[in-house]
Amino acid sequence: MWTHEEGHLLAARLLGIPLRRGSGGAFGIRLTFDFSRQGYGREAAVHLAGPLAGIAAAALTAGIREDFAAVNAGLALVNLLPLEGFDGGGILRCLLLTRCGPVYAERAVRMVSRAARCGMWLLAVRLALLPDPDAGLLFFAVGDLCRTMNRRG
Repeated sequence: MWTHEEGHLLAARLLGIPLRRGSGGAFGIRLTFDFSRQGYGREAAVHLAGPLAGIAAAALTAGIREDFAAVNAGLALVNLLPLEGFDGGGILRCLLLTRCGPVYAERAVRMVSRAARCGMWLLAVRLALLPDPDAGLLFFAVGDLCRTMNRRG
């Protein structure tokens, strides 16, 4: 079954985009591709390929392994959030770069990412304070915060 990262690797290989570096850590696998000579559409396609691989895995296993399908679908949707460091943030960046300059695009992605993270934290706290609390999103938000701080540090 294809995984998220294998989706990125397959798309990059099909589009002739070289892998610069791959590394693993506490917060998952990080792949870095050489997009320097590629168009923004090709870069966006590589970003989109990871979540699409997860959606394909979910669809193929939906009637067989419901838990596996649900996890793959959930992770695919989370990766499409417009957050810096996530595929959704990369796709948004590419779309903005095709329409405006890099300074505006980077600034807009940063602002959208901060707003999305703020909304995620508010929702996480709200869900954690319900009479029948659900801390899943709160755990994700804490993990995202750690991942973001780890990238900057």
